[in-house]
Amino acid sequence: MEQQRKAAHSGWYHETQSSQYGHLPLDPHAALVQDRFLLGLDVQLDPTLRQLLNERQRLLRASRTCYEVLFPDTLKVSRTETLSLYDRLSSALTVAQVTGVQILCSHYAARLAPLPSPDASRKSNIRQTHITQFARLLATQPTLITVPMLHQLYDVGFSTRDIVTFTQLIGFVSYQARVLAVLNGLRGRAAAVLPGFPSPEGCEQKGFSLAMLQWTSRLPEVVPEDASQHQQDVLDLIAPDARSSSFYTLLVHDADALSEFSAVFNNIMQAGADPVAAWRELAAVTTSQLNGCLYCAGIHGRLYLEAGGNERLINDLFAENHRDDAIDTLSKNLQDKKETALLEAVVTLTRTPERFDARQLHGLSDAGYSATQSLDILLTTALFSWSNRLIQTLGDTLNQ
Repeated sequence: MEQQRKAAHSGWYHETQSSQYGHLPLDPHAALVQDRFLLGLDVQLDPTLRQLLNERQRLLRASRTCYEVLFPDTLKVSRTETLSLYDRLSSALTVAQVTGVQILCSHYAARLAPLPSPDASRKSNIRQTHITQFARLLATQPTLITVPMLHQLYDVGFSTRDIVTFTQLIGFVSYQARVLAVLNGLRGRAAAVLPGFPSPEGCEQKGFSLAMLQWTSRLPEVVPEDASQHQQDVLDLIAPDARSSSFYTLLVHDADALSEFSAVFNNIMQAGADPVAAWRELAAVTTSQLNGCLYCAGIHGRLYLEAGGNERLINDLFAENHRDDAIDTLSKNLQDKKETALLEAVVTLTRTPERFDARQLHGLSDAGYSATQSLDILLTTALFSWSNRLIQTLGDTLNQ
């Protein structure tokens, strides 16, 4: 069997096994856009809003560079880097479809369309099936990724570096989709017009707490003393203790992606005059709770309280047996309209980015958040849609 990409519901759907002679992309120019991160949506903003975005040039530069690292124009595979450009772009399209952000689907479909399909051998079909299924599951339900699933990637020819890169690109497209959803909201419209687009089921996770937790890698890490000079330079640049961090010594298998992820993270979480802002930390906690990420929720829950946050709200967010729909109930019962507006915006952007629109932006504004603070909240939510997936997929969170 061969590959196919075909139009569906004015969006894009690609299958791992079928005919390669599918329809041309609905927008063949979508691959030619100059800014492959924002896809030209920024130039359609009101000048005042565009200026607000332009103040984040370092963030945008890091995001654009990360795109080019993960999805270059050309790519050679090797024994340790087996993820082809087709593998990467087909996975990106899968993630884009899951988010329902139509412009993103069109872009990755247009980039994927001219590429030759993998061969039709049984081995290739099995590999493509695993790639597609893993990408879709991680994009929708990160808590369901297990160690055996990672080992299945080894079984179809992935190296440890491939798995790290693969997880990075799924996280990155999840982040990109939510940034684009915010820009569409700023333009006064929702990110998708796909009829009957399903809402994902809520993830179920127990064990949220403010206790200090430990993260351990599921995969072999790079030994800093044996690392390449480039890997050592990246570790030394991103954090003082990076050489002793399992998270960083694992991600440095793909040093370029780690470097840009770190730059994006720092430019969002340390923006403005308040390096630790309560609204930013609450957005991180809420997104992490929705995604079932115990490690990130605990860290940023503590930072939220250090910034003067509401301890009762954190206790309610971390209550046992809460599914993500419990946040909906919680937001309806809060007395503080700022907390309510933040939770509602974060829930929509995290769970259903294709439905994010101006209503959530107006809710933040009406609750008293400035335009800069609102953008902080939403960019943080987008970021943790990436960060949570790295943490949950590549390691386990344990009590110290």
